[in-house]
Amino acid sequence: MKCYVLTGISKAVIEEIVRGNIRNIELRSAHNVATALNVKIGDHVFLTVAKTHDLEKGVSGLIAEVTGKEVMSQSVFYSSPHYAEECEITVVRLKLLPKAVGRIIKLKPSEILGTREAEIVEVSIFNAR
Repeated sequence: MKCYVLTGISKAVIEEIVRGNIRNIELRSAHNVATALNVKIGDHVFLTVAKTHDLEKGVSGLIAEVTGKEVMSQSVFYSSPHYAEECEITVVRLKLLPKAVGRIIKLKPSEILGTREAEIVEVSIFNAR
């Protein structure tokens, strides 16, 4: 199955999504925001703890269906006695419904801030290798 890949998601967050304690995830890192901007409701995403540069065949993670999407901008203010600075970031909030555990079988090449996509196979049993 084709999935959009979201990387660097903490193991604790993935476990909370599986348990159903978390239904929404906010993405702030540039590479995940770039991917999430192209995701549509009904698409599948693959959440993994692996970093972007560690993605390869065999990396495992969670397959989830996107049931909602919200794109917003947030302002962050920094100040000291001598200056004030404002930074604006784009945040994508995805509402997720966990489906299965999966593993990458083929990773689509992408540019630095391009959409990360991969072919994922559902894993029902973990075998020792």
